[in-house]
Amino acid sequence: MTDEQKELEHYRKLYSAGENDLAISGYVAYVNLVRQQVEYIKDFKLKDNIEGKKTETVVYDRAISMGENLPDMISKMNRLKAELKIDFDPEGDKPKFGAISPQSIARTNGKSE
Repeated sequence: MTDEQKELEHYRKLYSAGENDLAISGYVAYVNLVRQQVEYIKDFKLKDNIEGKKTETVVYDRAISMGENLPDMISKMNRLKAELKIDFDPEGDKPKFGAISPQSIARTNGKSE
């Protein structure tokens, strides 16, 4: 990549709509955290983590706690997605961001305009 291309990419990232919004970045980080937890729980094997050493029981306890909290985290993630008006763009393989207004946030939270 040439210096000009690097500079252009830097300014695209700096001024692109939505991609540098803290709320959007927070949402993306939250989704990443939930995905990691889902993958961890999916690969977790009870039999491998409840026998033997006491330290393995700690791993079991943490995994169970994580699993119990996942439904609430997913619900929060979906509410945040609706509030931020984030839709998936299958062609671009990136989230597509809609306009946010105080009225749209109020509608999302169940309040009237």
